[in-house]
Amino acid sequence: MQDIHDIRPPVQVGFDPMLIKIILMVLAGIIVLALLFFLIKKYLKKSKQPKDLKYLPEPMAPYEAALKALDLLFQREIANPRLFYFDLTAVLRQYIGRSFNINAIEMTSQEFIKHLNRLDLDKGVKKDISKFFKLSDPFKYAGIVPGKDRAKEDLLFIKEKIHQIEKDLIELREKEEETR
Repeated sequence: MQDIHDIRPPVQVGFDPMLIKIILMVLAGIIVLALLFFLIKKYLKKSKQPKDLKYLPEPMAPYEAALKALDLLFQREIANPRLFYFDLTAVLRQYIGRSFNINAIEMTSQEFIKHLNRLDLDKGVKKDISKFFKLSDPFKYAGIVPGKDRAKEDLLFIKEKIHQIEKDLIELREKEEETR
């Protein structure tokens, strides 16, 4: 009896292990190249940044920034009272927010009034600002149009209140320094 010999070698079924190794090596190479690309990009971006930050201008004090913004509002013609009141209340919110470290810009009028009442301010100022916000909301949201004289009066009113708050803050800081 003779052994039976195959004419062809047996055919493998499934994935070729060598093909899987090649695919994994190619993927690893792509990942290494991508990582290298991002590291080089980060290094170049970091090297372009100034190392000495003294060249950046000092940010304006809240009081100075508010007065500058109010002066710009005063010079601008009131073509759209709704936008004027949005800008006017934004100036007041930014001033109070930066002066007292609260996020006043992101608050609704009711939330702002609640936070305002918790602040260490004169009760008259708190009451006047709360009343202003309640009166200005219909101009901003309901489409009610105030008179042009009313808008200028409100601008001067807010300027006066900012002056008063700044004066109170200066007095408060002086008292704190005396107690130290």
